[in-house]
Amino acid sequence: MQAKHFIFLPLMTSLMLFTAGCPKKKPAVLPDSSATQPAFKFQSVLGDIYQGEIAGVDLTGLPKKLHYPGAKPLARFGKYERPRWGCSYNFETTDRAEKVLNYFQELLKEWEIVQRFNEETYTMLVFRAPGDKEVVELTVTPKEDKTVIVIGHTYN
Repeated sequence: MQAKHFIFLPLMTSLMLFTAGCPKKKPAVLPDSSATQPAFKFQSVLGDIYQGEIAGVDLTGLPKKLHYPGAKPLARFGKYERPRWGCSYNFETTDRAEKVLNYFQELLKEWEIVQRFNEETYTMLVFRAPGDKEVVELTVTPKEDKTVIVIGHTYN
């Protein structure tokens, strides 16, 4: 048992002596993604887009045609940081849900409907632009005397 101590202790002492003056390896620092990524450029198939706030809600990046006429902006969630990352916008209108749905179906009639859910309490449609350039997920929900519109939008 003593023979093991005589070998182990000098070996550990040597390692400590020879590595004591070595510089410590610094942890890797990941670059800030916003510094390496160029600013996201908006080019909607639908034309003009918002740049800034409307009624206190940042609508930057949302194609103006997706803002249902007269609907009050309520909130925005998410960021357009890179392609296929999008935002969700919430609006409210006094128009009936059927009228809202008709507006969007007419507006996006050249787009492919890739999903459709018709429930008693809401309708959801997912549209894909020609060439897969943009995707719009539309949810229309009647609520008392109003209609809530949620638009999920991404640039591809």
